[in-house]
Amino acid sequence: MFEFIKPILDIGSAIYAKSQADKAASQAKAIGEKNAQIILRDIDIAQQQIDTYRQNLEISNERKTRKFGAVQGSVINLALGRGMTSRGSPQDILIENASEFEYELAIDAYNTEIAIMEQEDLKEEARLRAEVARMGGNAEASMLRAKGTTALISGFGSGLSQLDQLGAFDDSADLFGKLRGIG
Repeated sequence: MFEFIKPILDIGSAIYAKSQADKAASQAKAIGEKNAQIILRDIDIAQQQIDTYRQNLEISNERKTRKFGAVQGSVINLALGRGMTSRGSPQDILIENASEFEYELAIDAYNTEIAIMEQEDLKEEARLRAEVARMGGNAEASMLRAKGTTALISGFGSGLSQLDQLGAFDDSADLFGKLRGIG
C-alpha cells in the first residue's frame, strides 16, 4: 500500500511545479510590462522638453524682436535728431542690424530644431527599450512555462512509470483495492 505513495506524490509535485511555473511566468511578464511602462515615461519627459524648447524659442524671439525694434528706433532717432538723411551711415547701420537680427533668429531656430531632433531620437530609443523590456518579460515567461511543462511531463512520466512497475496497470490489478490494502 505505501509503495504507491511515492508515485502519487511525484505526480502531485509535478502538478504543483507546473502551477508555480505558470505563476512565475505571469509575474515575469508583469515585470517586463512594468519595466516597459517605466521606460515609456522617458517619452513623456522628452515631449515636455520639446514643448519647453519651442516655448523658449518663441519667448526669446519675442524679446529679441522688442529689443531689436528699440535699437532700430534709437538709431533712427539719433540719425533724424542730428538732421541726417536716410542715406549713408545710419541706413547702413539699420541694414546691418536687421541682417544680424535675422541671422540670430535663424541660429536660434536651428539650435532649437537640433535639440528637438535629439529629443525625438530619445523618444524613439525609449520606445525600442520598452519593446525590448516587454520581449524580455515574454521570453522569461515562455521559458518558465516551458520548465513547468517539462516538470509536469517528467513528474507524470516518472509517477506513471513507478505505478506501472508496481503493477498498477496490469490487467489483473485492482489499483484502488491495493491503495485500500485489499488487493
